[in-house]
Amino acid sequence: MATYSDKNVVEYWLRLHNRLTSGTYQVESWPDDDSSKKNVDALCRDATGRTLAVEHTLIEPYAGHKADTDRFLKTLAVLENDARLVQPGYLINVSQAIGAIPAGIPWHEVPGVIALRLAPVLPGLPEGVRTLTVQGGNWSLDLRVSKIATAAGDEGYFQTSRIFPGDPGEELMLVALGKKIPKLAAAKADKKILLLEKDAVAGNVEEQFRQLPREGEIVSLLGSIDEIWTVDTSVLESEQVVFTNQIEPMLEDNANFCSSHLVTDEFWRVRR
Repeated sequence: MATYSDKNVVEYWLRLHNRLTSGTYQVESWPDDDSSKKNVDALCRDATGRTLAVEHTLIEPYAGHKADTDRFLKTLAVLENDARLVQPGYLINVSQAIGAIPAGIPWHEVPGVIALRLAPVLPGLPEGVRTLTVQGGNWSLDLRVSKIATAAGDEGYFQTSRIFPGDPGEELMLVALGKKIPKLAAAKADKKILLLEKDAVAGNVEEQFRQLPREGEIVSLLGSIDEIWTVDTSVLESEQVVFTNQIEPMLEDNANFCSSHLVTDEFWRVRR
């Protein structure tokens, strides 16, 4: 169970957002503390007096998450930031589909085979997203590999995750937007921002969001606020790192994809 609160997540994100934008916002109040009213989570103000309304919600994992997590943590996740796979100056994320690891195969051999397959390939792999197939003794695993350049001289990151299932992901996202955006839209502020938190190694909030049909109610909801950001807290407790990315409006080349270490204040963003 997480040892941090929703308020902590908003504060961590605001700290990162200020670093990214050279902003000076601070939380001025927590209106949602009054549960009798439908208020936003946080109202923030910067040194010039501009105000920012922030609403936060957690995007829950899919059905069957627990069983699949057990298999994932014993296979692909074992390789998180493995020295053989980290590439200086790059963020590499390798994802597998939900249910990709079936029963009946020796899970303990999977990480070694994956590392053996990826280690010689990653250095020469161009930026972008592609699928690589890893073949074991009696199993085959399709991996989606994303490679993004970070700051020059950055030590690099090798992250692992799972690809959210389409239908459950879309439904969960629709519920979240329908519940949170009207409250945020009603707030009085110069800018209104919705935070979509991902707190588990499973899933991909960006992919869930991209699956939404841009029509009817969705277009109306999105048009009533200013921005939507993801907040990845999946390694917050283990590594004290928070990631964020602006997904609405979507920026070219993930220009606002960045992270911060909460203890050292180390900051990085994608290379621009």
